[in-house]
Amino acid sequence: MNRKIYRWIILSAGLLLAAAVLFNLKGTAGQNNCFYGDVDYASVLQWGGVVYSEDYDSPPGNAVKGQQLGKITYRRADHQCPRTEMRDGDSTLLEVGTELYEVSGYKTSARLWAGDRLFVADSNPDARTLNDLLDISDKITAVRFISGMDGTTHLMDFTPEAADLFIKEFPMLKYIPFEQLYKETKGWVGDKYWLEIELKDGTAMPIIYNTLSPSFNPPAYAIPELAQLIEQQRKLIYAK
Repeated sequence: MNRKIYRWIILSAGLLLAAAVLFNLKGTAGQNNCFYGDVDYASVLQWGGVVYSEDYDSPPGNAVKGQQLGKITYRRADHQCPRTEMRDGDSTLLEVGTELYEVSGYKTSARLWAGDRLFVADSNPDARTLNDLLDISDKITAVRFISGMDGTTHLMDFTPEAADLFIKEFPMLKYIPFEQLYKETKGWVGDKYWLEIELKDGTAMPIIYNTLSPSFNPPAYAIPELAQLIEQQRKLIYAK
């Protein structure tokens, strides 16, 4: 399966931003957290208390490496009985010794390089807003609807006025851990729209919007102005 589509499936299921779920992925667990048979891990790491997942959606763009931060010291896939709690330097799939670097222009808590692979923050216990999590204020250049079937096909860009409002308000939304959002919405059930924001460095970030809650993943509740805006823009796709 194409890695990009596979990541999109994980994201659409609401797992991308739930570190606790991501670290207990497919596999048959025995006692003492042991796994037998194949285990299909998502590519995740932890550094500085932040959990990151690999970005399969974005081309490297203009993102360049900054200073070296450290190295991966533990690979979960190497262990039949991996430890339960993540620690800084832990990964699911990255080889031990993989070097970690800053991403120039971004806070380390939002993005980092692991070798030549880009990782984006999923969860951060110190974040209070989505911008604290993602460091995207003043970096968004476009907002669009994309296909939920493949996570790639562009359906429609927001109108300039709508994009301006989304770009202003989205980073300011209150961040909550996805596990909390999932519980509060009783499983995050409801119809979903798939969006994408494009950033100045050429990278892109997928966003899922739940029409029932209404809320987003990356996890935050939508303010009424954004909920109304998204519904208005969605109708333009099908306008004759």
